[in-house]
Amino acid sequence: MSISVENLTALEELFVKKEWEILRDESLFSSTFNRFCSRMDLYNSTEQQLMIELGYNFLDLGINDFQPYFIEAIKKIDDINSYTSIIVAPLKKPSLRITKSSDSIWYHIKNYSDFSYETFGSKLYFTSDWDIISKGIDRPKVILILIDDFIGTGETVNDTLAELYEMNFLHNTHKIRVLTFLAQEEGVAAIEKNYGSIVIYGLGLKKGLSDNYTGDILSEKIKMMQEMEGKLKVDSEFSFGYGKSESLVALSKRATNNTFPIFWLEKGKKKLAPFKR
Repeated sequence: MSISVENLTALEELFVKKEWEILRDESLFSSTFNRFCSRMDLYNSTEQQLMIELGYNFLDLGINDFQPYFIEAIKKIDDINSYTSIIVAPLKKPSLRITKSSDSIWYHIKNYSDFSYETFGSKLYFTSDWDIISKGIDRPKVILILIDDFIGTGETVNDTLAELYEMNFLHNTHKIRVLTFLAQEEGVAAIEKNYGSIVIYGLGLKKGLSDNYTGDILSEKIKMMQEMEGKLKVDSEFSFGYGKSESLVALSKRATNNTFPIFWLEKGKKKLAPFKR
């Protein structure tokens, strides 16, 4: 298939609006614009238009973009100034020995002076040692903040807290908050069913299709997306994004697996996606 002049112009307008760089050299596979064109080339004109349409709601955040979202999130914690000590740890199962995105974000926030010193000063204590954390939160006027970059289905939070309870590191969630920059509203609701209102987030995200369209138009968009996924042979586990999240998110140029696979799934050198995984 090919991209019409109208759709190519619409794509350029999207990139200008999103302030995404347009590198036209076709030899540059690192160019998001070239990769977007490569993916659109798999689809017919109407499907290409849907990709562009969804692109306007797509969030592509770099490491430094997280800081304002984090500040917005932490301001939402009730009575944060009443605590004499704030323990900050990455949201991660103690049994995991590999580095997760929560580790990277936690380390970045730890070294973000505006947050660490100007906002809370000596109240902050950064650690990932659960023996220290479990003893610390038993003291009065101490709150534990678990940091992650993104909440999709809520599964990671639920599984992590379940393990912490099982290993006897946690006894209740009264003095615990999960702080994240971006969160799918459906994922937050899934966590609340198990642990109450412990999630604080900077920006809440709705589903890309289900929360933005209704009636016959929604049905048409869903059918179209199914056909687009069929051309990529998307595994059922990731259809419409992991857990049917319908996300439109990339963090430091890497899409979450909750995002529609048309934006990240690559199979073969000729099927480049706009964003990596």
